[in-house]
Amino acid sequence: MSTAFQPFGMKPAYHPSGLDRSVPFAGTNSFVPGVVYNAPYALSAGQSFYQYTPVAVNSSGQLTIAAQAAGGLGTRVYGVFDGVEYNTAEGRRTVGKSISLTSLAAANSIVFWIFQDPALVYEIQVNGSVPATAIGSEYNFDTTAGSTVADGYTIGNGGAGFSTTALLSTPVATGTQGQVRVVGLGREVAFSGGPGGYPSLNQWGDAYTIVQVQIANSLTIAPSVAV
Repeated sequence: MSTAFQPFGMKPAYHPSGLDRSVPFAGTNSFVPGVVYNAPYALSAGQSFYQYTPVAVNSSGQLTIAAQAAGGLGTRVYGVFDGVEYNTAEGRRTVGKSISLTSLAAANSIVFWIFQDPALVYEIQVNGSVPATAIGSEYNFDTTAGSTVADGYTIGNGGAGFSTTALLSTPVATGTQGQVRVVGLGREVAFSGGPGGYPSLNQWGDAYTIVQVQIANSLTIAPSVAV
C-alpha cells in the first residue's frame, strides 16, 4: 500500500503501442535551441531541471518548468524532462539527468532531451487518496511545498537530480481543463513509511495513491480553444 508520500515526478511507464517500451530513452526527442533568443531555457533563480520534471515551452520558444495549473496558452504541458547535453566553459561535452540554472548559464550548445509523445503513459504519486472511479478524471500538479512542479533533489555534490512533483488529490471540475488525465493504477512499488518500511503493491484508495496518467493539455495536440 502507498502509505508514504514519496513523490518521484512524472516517470514514463510505457507507450500504448508497446514499441521500445523497455528502452530508457524511449519516446524522447531533442529540444534544439533556436536562434531568436539568448538562451534556450527560462528558469528563475535557484531553479533546476530535474529528471521527470514536467516542462513547457514559453512564448519565446524557451524550455521552462510547467505551470502549476492548466489555464491559457502559456500553461500547456510540452512533456517531461529526461536529460541534457552541453559544452562546459572549458569546451568539454557533458551529459546529465538534471541541471541547475547556474550550470546552464555557464554552458553552450545545449540540447535538452524530453519525453514529449502525447500518447506516453506516466506514473505519478498523488498527495492524497484516489479511488478507481478517478479513471478519466483530470488533475493538476500539486501546490504543496516540496512536491510542486519546480521541486526536486540532487544526490551528493553534482550528482543526479530527481523531480518530486506530485498531483493534487482533488480532480478539476467537470468541463475544466486539467493537466493530466488518469488512465489507470500505477504499478510503481510503494513503501510503507518509517524505519524498516517494506515494499508492497500500490492500490486504489491508498493514502498516497500512485496513478498512471497521460498529459491532458499537451502543447502538441490539445486544441488551443480548450485551454
